[in-house]
Amino acid sequence: MSRKDGRDQVLVNLGDEILAAMANVSEAAGEALSGSSGGPSLTALATPSNRMVGEAKPERLMLARNAEERTALARLIEDPFVARVDVEWQKGGPPQTTYYFARRSAAGLTTAIKGAAFVASGARLGALAEYEAGDVATIEINGIGRKARIIKRAVLSPHMREGLWDALLANIEVGEWGEVLELLRAESLRIGLDALKRKLAGPTEIEDIVGKLLAEAAEADAERGRLRRKVVDRIALRDRPVLDKFQGEIYRLPLDRQVILFGPPGSGKTTTLIKRLAQKRTADALTESETRLVAAYDRERFLRPDNWAMFSPTELLKEYLGAAFNKEGVPDSGNVRTWDKERHDLARNVFGILRTGSSGRFQLVDRAFLIDRSSRGVATLHDDFTTYAESVLARRCDEALAALRSAESVGIRRQALALASALGPEERFSLGDVLRFLDGADGWQAEIRTLSEAISTGLGRTVNLLLNVNRSLLDEIAASLSTLRGEDEEDVDDEVDEGAEPAGAAGNPRREALEVVMATMRSWARAVAEGRRSVGGRSGRVISLIGNRMPPAESLLDLGKQIALRARMRTFVQAPRTSVIGLPTLYARFRRQAARDGRHFRAGDETAHFLDRNLISEDELDALLLVLLRNVRRLVAYADSRRIEQTAQPDWLSTIRRRHLTQVFVDEATDLSAVQLACTIELADPALRSWFACGDLRQRITGHGIRDNAEIEWLNKATETKIDLRSINIGYRQSQRLRELSDALARLLDDTEGRGTDASKGSDESNAWPLLGERLSGLPSAQWLAKRIVEVEDAVGRLPSIAIFVDGDDLIDPLAGALQPLLAERNIPVAGCKEGKVVGDEREVRIFDVKHIKGLEFEAVFFMGVDGLAQRIPDLYRRLVYVGMTRAATYLGVTCEQKLPAELEALRPHFGTDSWAAIH
Repeated sequence: MSRKDGRDQVLVNLGDEILAAMANVSEAAGEALSGSSGGPSLTALATPSNRMVGEAKPERLMLARNAEERTALARLIEDPFVARVDVEWQKGGPPQTTYYFARRSAAGLTTAIKGAAFVASGARLGALAEYEAGDVATIEINGIGRKARIIKRAVLSPHMREGLWDALLANIEVGEWGEVLELLRAESLRIGLDALKRKLAGPTEIEDIVGKLLAEAAEADAERGRLRRKVVDRIALRDRPVLDKFQGEIYRLPLDRQVILFGPPGSGKTTTLIKRLAQKRTADALTESETRLVAAYDRERFLRPDNWAMFSPTELLKEYLGAAFNKEGVPDSGNVRTWDKERHDLARNVFGILRTGSSGRFQLVDRAFLIDRSSRGVATLHDDFTTYAESVLARRCDEALAALRSAESVGIRRQALALASALGPEERFSLGDVLRFLDGADGWQAEIRTLSEAISTGLGRTVNLLLNVNRSLLDEIAASLSTLRGEDEEDVDDEVDEGAEPAGAAGNPRREALEVVMATMRSWARAVAEGRRSVGGRSGRVISLIGNRMPPAESLLDLGKQIALRARMRTFVQAPRTSVIGLPTLYARFRRQAARDGRHFRAGDETAHFLDRNLISEDELDALLLVLLRNVRRLVAYADSRRIEQTAQPDWLSTIRRRHLTQVFVDEATDLSAVQLACTIELADPALRSWFACGDLRQRITGHGIRDNAEIEWLNKATETKIDLRSINIGYRQSQRLRELSDALARLLDDTEGRGTDASKGSDESNAWPLLGERLSGLPSAQWLAKRIVEVEDAVGRLPSIAIFVDGDDLIDPLAGALQPLLAERNIPVAGCKEGKVVGDEREVRIFDVKHIKGLEFEAVFFMGVDGLAQRIPDLYRRLVYVGMTRAATYLGVTCEQKLPAELEALRPHFGTDSWAAIH
């Protein structure tokens, strides 16, 4: 037998084993699924709970596990495994072994394949499939690193064909021969094996002339198909069931890490992110330490489908990513979000920052008066406000403690002295000292309750007397509510939420006016007791409205002393709450002072009006939210470390805590500011702090996105983390000529020589020249487009995914209208996809505004009017061009209404003629 025939026979044997194994796994999964439960029975519990009452947590957990296993079995019936690897273990390890790897979970069917092991691809052993034949991999087994040499490897996508199992092969490698995929000369494993078997059988007695001619034709078709096998037919991540060893190392990093992955376009960053999510949500893929971590955390909560989130910069990515999540067995149930919507929800419905009918202080508007809106500028705003808020809170506690040390009550003085001694030699508060009040303050609370009863009685008597004498007063104040709502209180009695409207007052002006009067009396009585002659803010305005009808100051002296004493004690008791819920009020004061000092805010009447009306910009809201989220994380971490039961924690903290996520992911992270990224980190549950982001600094297309690694260091400081910075440099999307063009443009962006993007090993790809069309506008531009689209269809053999990028939604309809008649003869539809919300149909040529296409991928891309974009946004256009060009896998056309911008002239040698037909 010749050497080539020997390779053919090895391949036939390997292929037959793979096809048989598919049938075995699918059949075993079907039998297991048809069993009585697909998992352990509830009767296995030693002491079952009464599920009619209480939480029945053990039963719920077992039911969840059973459902998880049945889902995994159902998945294996349709998708048995994605890789087979033969390995030879070196000294000290097991003997030569064959492994098959399930895409996600093996569902307990570890012995489903005779003579081979069946394992989840996310498990430690699954890393073997990420190495090429001939490589030596080190795998940790029982805490010991074992080395294994990869002998054979096949990576595939199983599917049924005419009632029989078949597969599309991505890679097949055999020992010293390396990649032998070309021997099959077919996309179908079964068809390729049949051809090899006929070849090995040799010629028949009668020469099969017809068969020979058909085989030659099939071989020619296979050669053309080889160059088309990676065609992008739809907006979807290419299905890569097994990643390479570099990506594998990254997505397998421990669950409780914070990671940023940088890489060029098409390098598999998002795929790596999705693999990490799927792996960390698969029980038999977790390491022993991760299993212990999840068990200590709360396995049931960890596996909840709504308890993870991925933040993307655009709405358009949602549909694109949904299919990829589903393929990995992690359905997207609203988990893919944009930061804009998350910010609004948190600020309005969780923290009460934004005004509603019954609470909140600020109104969010699409305007900003910040001097510096860059990522660094907003980070500086955050840092300054953090310093201000912490100093104010500490100063309030220091002043309250000083006053209480000389209180008339011996019990209060004793508690104050004990607190002072616990603060250390300087007897001064820091933010860390605030945390201790989560432990409870029973002594303070008892004194506060006694005072509150007396204050309620005295205040009610004072206000009743005032309103009985002045029957029209409530109506007068109700008429002024619209003005009064915008005023801050100078002295806020902690009996009412800072910045909030009184409960039950919404929609009832007289009730709201009553609450305003009572708050005013509290503020004025306290001012009298403290020897102050005036009160500012809203209470000051109300006092002016009441005028000489105000009660005599001396009548409020005793009441004021009680209010002041209670407020000082409440300063401690409510310090944790004030460090979160009280921050919007502090921010309102901070920014007015900053504007007066000429810091952060532009000077002028417009800014003053903006601040006076309690309007707030998105940038400011990001900075404020980060301070709140970080303080919540510190409080939660303290409560957990002190083992304070969640049922014993304040309601407001428990409500916010429920918004924490077990895993947080960020795609296209460089389009978010450092403050926004920090907010997403703080949304990760403090018990896990599982956070993974990916992006490319060259693809930043927002003015406020992060710009360099120095901002990552700021992130570490602001969130008290140590981010693991990783990078990959292999391009899987683009053909060679498109990679070379992209690398050339990347060097223009970085102003350095830089390293080019590496090609994926063994990639078979079409390699069409990028095209440049100049002096094209109006109808000639549409005609040029139509001819190129027809050329793409002819070259591929079918209409692949084709996108056209323009500069603005207003250009979409005119271009679609001009292009549609020109493609009508070929029955090729054209669709406009506006506002970054419409993906369109894969069978259409789609037109997008270029600013919405981050993260998407198409077989062919046409970027129209690049020189016009350069004129409109000269500071960002090269980045948009970079993003747009790198969306294409094989075919790229760029047009200019006049000529290529001077800054891009260095790219001209990378373009071919203006026609692919001329090249082919």
